[in-house]
Amino acid sequence: MFSVYENMLYIIDLYEISEPFRILTHNSGLSTSQLNSFSEELAKCGDFCVQTLKFLFLLAKNKRFVYLHEIALKYKRSYLLLTKEEKITIICAYELSESEKEQVKTALNQNPENHGKKFIIEYKLNPAIIGGLQIYTEDKFMDLSLSSRIDRLKDEVNKLI
Repeated sequence: MFSVYENMLYIIDLYEISEPFRILTHNSGLSTSQLNSFSEELAKCGDFCVQTLKFLFLLAKNKRFVYLHEIALKYKRSYLLLTKEEKITIICAYELSESEKEQVKTALNQNPENHGKKFIIEYKLNPAIIGGLQIYTEDKFMDLSLSSRIDRLKDEVNKLI
């Protein structure tokens, strides 16, 4: 399952960064043999496992490549739910120290809603948030940044004026 998951991540990334790939997957005029050739070449680039290859050839046979990106996204979500893994993106104004990263992990693990979950944490920098954190999951956003607090204070002051 993990190998297919990695292959699906590769397909998702390729779809998002490559316009020719997107165009090719949406080209309904390609024959099954052309789609099979495309699958073989794609497999060489991504070093795909046997299960993913069989899946790609099945999509080609049924001329369903148009659904490839959507299927890859659904597989990614399903895999993370099944393995109780959750991808979290944390945006910081500055690079966090290892100690601060551990505090973030501890806070996530102490939340009763997160019991039994494993976190895949990606840290990104955005000096515009001034301080604090912004936390993104697949379906939630939590803005604990200083810039959002300043904006809320400005709104409150403007209401009083």
